[in-house]
Amino acid sequence: MTSTQPVSSIRNIACIGLAACGLLLAGSSLAADKGRAQIEAQYQAERAACNNGTSNEGKATCLREAGAAKEAALRGSLTDPGSAQLKENAMKRCEGLPQINRVDCEKRMNGGGIADGSVREGGIFRETVTIIPGKPAGSQ
Repeated sequence: MTSTQPVSSIRNIACIGLAACGLLLAGSSLAADKGRAQIEAQYQAERAACNNGTSNEGKATCLREAGAAKEAALRGSLTDPGSAQLKENAMKRCEGLPQINRVDCEKRMNGGGIADGSVREGGIFRETVTIIPGKPAGSQ
């Protein structure tokens, strides 16, 4: 900018810049409000499931978890784990087992064998069958 430019045009540029900033801030505020509205809607849906018994946990625990999830979402710290993270978590369930059992556990966690039940019923029963040949009768 040169010193010969009239002061009124500098003010106009500043006003245009401020107006643009105001529109950007208003837009981000609307987006944040929309996010809050979605978080609140999710929270109300979770509370309804807690209250009508369709959740997979006790009412007090369900309400506490719904509130904690809402607070985490408002802070932006609620994340949805990807399939890789879920797979890693499933494999961690097998880590404490002896190696001979760990192989079968990993097969079950990868979808092998038979799965029966549900969380609502108290758990998912996963079964694999491993045939281990015995010693022939009469051998030492």
